[in-house]
Amino acid sequence: MTTPQAGTQTAAPAGAHGATVRREGQVAAVRLQDRASPARFAVDLVTRAPRPGQISTGGERIRLVWIGQRRVPGITAGRWLRIEGFLSVHQDLPTVFNPRYELLAGAPHEHRP
Repeated sequence: MTTPQAGTQTAAPAGAHGATVRREGQVAAVRLQDRASPARFAVDLVTRAPRPGQISTGGERIRLVWIGQRRVPGITAGRWLRIEGFLSVHQDLPTVFNPRYELLAGAPHEHRP
């Protein structure tokens, strides 16, 4: 099993590099690029949203990167997505480049008390 690298949220599971992954999660952060940088739109997806009053999600964190795009319509912080793509590790983070995605209408697996 792979252990997280120092200073990272989550490391990819052992043997997962290059595997096709399917996940549902919430966009936790949108990474903005300046105009001088190559066109890339990147977001961090968490598979479990934090409960009210919590900072950490306890779930997986996966970076999604669309190369050649400065933004992707409909993808904003807080939005729920279903994604599919090939997993790689970039800058010590599990990353999916140019994932297929579906916009979801709310949390498909909200926590219940």
